[in-house]
Amino acid sequence: MERFFKRKSDFVPKNISVGVEINLADLPSDPGLRKSISNYDPKIRDQVRREYLQRGPRQPKEHKFRKSSFGVKERKFNSAWFDDFPNWLEYSIEQDAAYCLCCYLFKTNTGGQGGGDVFTQTGYRNWKDKKRLHAHVGDLNSAHNQALRKCEDLMNERQHIRNIIDKNAKQSKNIISNSAYCISRLYSVSSKTRSCISRP
Repeated sequence: MERFFKRKSDFVPKNISVGVEINLADLPSDPGLRKSISNYDPKIRDQVRREYLQRGPRQPKEHKFRKSSFGVKERKFNSAWFDDFPNWLEYSIEQDAAYCLCCYLFKTNTGGQGGGDVFTQTGYRNWKDKKRLHAHVGDLNSAHNQALRKCEDLMNERQHIRNIIDKNAKQSKNIISNSAYCISRLYSVSSKTRSCISRP
C-alpha cells in the first residue's frame, strides 16, 4: 500500500493543460488550506489526486504541536499516530487538526459515516481519543476503505487502464451488436424490395 503514496520519479509535469490549467507545484500541502476536491474542474481532478498521492500524507513529525485545553488537562496531537496510520493520517499546522488524505480525495456522500466532514473539511481535534481514528477507518466496506481502494486504483496504472479498456470493450461490443442487427434488418428489407421489383 505504501508504494502508492510515495513519489515514483522526480519528473512531475508542472502544468497540466486539458482546457484548464493548473500548476501542480502550487497545490497547498497543508490539508487545512486545501480547497475541496469537488471545486477542481472534473477534467483535472485525477491529476490533482495523483499529485497529492505522490506527495503522500502531510505528516510533519518534527513539528512542535500546540497544546489545547481538554477540561482541566492540556493535550496535543500525538505524532506517534503517524506510525499507526501511515498511509492516510495528515496534520494541518495551520488548523491544528488531523485529516484523512484518502477521504479528502475520494469522499463519497455517506452522511456521518467515517466521521462526516471532520476528516475532510473541519479537521479532527480530539487529542485524547485515538479510538475515533480507528472508528474512522471502520470495517472493510466503510467510506474510508472505499476511498482507500480508489486511491490504490488511481495509482495502479494497469488497473486504471484495464478499467478503461473494459469499459471501451463493452461499448464496442454493444456498437457491433447494434450494427449487426441494423445490417440484418436492412438486408431483409432489401431482399423483399428486390423480389417485388423483379416480379413481372
